[in-house]
Amino acid sequence: MAQLASLALIGAWVDGLAIIAGGAYGFVAKGSKISLIASSICGIVLIALAQVRALFCGIWAMLMFAMFARKYMGRQSSEMQQKLLDDPAERQIMQRSKAIMATLTVLSLVEAGVCFAVASK
Repeated sequence: MAQLASLALIGAWVDGLAIIAGGAYGFVAKGSKISLIASSICGIVLIALAQVRALFCGIWAMLMFAMFARKYMGRQSSEMQQKLLDDPAERQIMQRSKAIMATLTVLSLVEAGVCFAVASK
């Protein structure tokens, strides 16, 4: 039980810092301050909830999973698709962003599962 709880805490730190790093990428790549601010809040909340209660952390991680999965699966407008075809730099940013969203989706789902396992004991 203690090992699983430790794993949930470590996972929260990994997932939370990865979320913050994803926002930092959005800021560096596109100058998006809102990405940096929102990701910092989401990552810090995840880490804090893991310190307080595993169930709350699991619920928050599931919300993060849903958000990142939606962003990963999101469709692009025809205008955005044309912009990606015209600008290789934009295409690369979009590909990296998609990879980041996929990674955060998996990390958040795993973290939710571990937190729910801890909470059920």
